[in-house]
Amino acid sequence: MQRIGGAKWVAIAGIAVLVAAVAVLVFAALEHARPEAVSGEAEPVPTFTLGVQTPTPTPTPTPTQAAPSLEQTRMLGLGSEVWWRATAGSCAGPGPLIERSYDQGATWTDVTPTYRGIAQVQTLEAFSARDAEIVAAVAGCEPQALRTYTRGEFWDFYPDVLAASRYIEPSDPSSVHFPSGPVPAPCPAAFGLHAFGDVIALICDDRAWSWAGGEWVALAPENALALTIDGSDVLVAHRAEDCAGVAISRVAAGAPDVATAVGCAEGTDASSPVAIAARGDGAVVWMGDALVGIP
Repeated sequence: MQRIGGAKWVAIAGIAVLVAAVAVLVFAALEHARPEAVSGEAEPVPTFTLGVQTPTPTPTPTPTQAAPSLEQTRMLGLGSEVWWRATAGSCAGPGPLIERSYDQGATWTDVTPTYRGIAQVQTLEAFSARDAEIVAAVAGCEPQALRTYTRGEFWDFYPDVLAASRYIEPSDPSSVHFPSGPVPAPCPAAFGLHAFGDVIALICDDRAWSWAGGEWVALAPENALALTIDGSDVLVAHRAEDCAGVAISRVAAGAPDVATAVGCAEGTDASSPVAIAARGDGAVVWMGDALVGIP
């Protein structure tokens, strides 16, 4: 038997070390090619974007037109000698404003009875050529009726007038006061109530409603903004496709589904608070700083 010399043993040992080193490198390469996630679950496949990446723009929301707040509600009353107008105000916010005009709206004078502590005006009516009455909330948002027989210089409380009045409760716009007791309004936030004789009407959810047969009945014009009573008819100011401004329609109390066009206040802003009053066969519209006669 031939013995292997020392030099050969050294060569064989070197080859063995080399083989072991190669095996270690191959194992490390395989492990590097399939790493495990820290959580023990497979990680998602990475994605790549070539070139310049432009961030996706955030969509800009379409602005919506806010409805005028109840404190901005306007009222207009026309006597043959004195005209009256008011902005409602709020028990919890800005106070009301009542003004008087001797020259058919060319100039106005502030006659708000702040000394009576009024906080919010519910109704305004010219009940004679030169006199007016209001239902207004005072301390605690309690309703009171006031009249002036001095063209707005002095105002006094009239409990008997309040008892006979129809108005929206200042502290609860979903309730309407009738002399016989409260009646639910047709929506949670009614405004713009007018009453004359047996005709009672208000605005609710962009629609004019009248009281008939013990219930509220929707009137024909949609997109209603304001209303007033003219005899047994209701005049409704509203938006309309064929009017670039505010349209006025007449609805007979006995025919709520029929609206007769009165006219259009061209160029007026239908998004602003509006008040109207009957005049002759037409109406006067108060919007912004302007009074517009129709027709």
